[in-house]
Amino acid sequence: MSGRYLCLAVAVFLALFCAVAAQTTTPTPELDCSERNSSCDECIKNVKCYYCYQDNSCRLYPAEKILPRDCPLSKARWGISCAINFEALIIAMSVVGGVILISFFCCIYCCCCRTSSKKYDKEDAKIERAREERRLKHAERRAERDAKNQEIRMKYGLVKEDNPYHRFDQN
Repeated sequence: MSGRYLCLAVAVFLALFCAVAAQTTTPTPELDCSERNSSCDECIKNVKCYYCYQDNSCRLYPAEKILPRDCPLSKARWGISCAINFEALIIAMSVVGGVILISFFCCIYCCCCRTSSKKYDKEDAKIERAREERRLKHAERRAERDAKNQEIRMKYGLVKEDNPYHRFDQN
């Protein structure tokens, strides 16, 4: 019997402990931000909050929206420092992101051009070798043709002599 009472006591204790733990409240982020109204620096230590200089209040950053709507962007401070307003932060982040994207695409373009130019260099070299082979074969055939023509001229006595004198054509 004492074992049953012990188990029952432990179960009651756990139930009471869970009920007490559930009753303790953790501050919601909205309450946490509203408690930080003392200064901008204190407010932006929590990344979920932003400080609005329009009414000097610390507010919960609207995560479902990209930009806070209830405070002008020039008066809102968030993130790094209270000296940088939200407009400047957005512009700076956009410029940095644009530079990173442009550099990324330039690197991709350069890498693709280098590999494609190497590929074209190989093809150009192959075409040049084929062209040189055709030129050599053509020169060889021409030499053979000239040799045959010379033999035929010799056979029929049509050899041209190297005579420095020649007839003038009258015009």
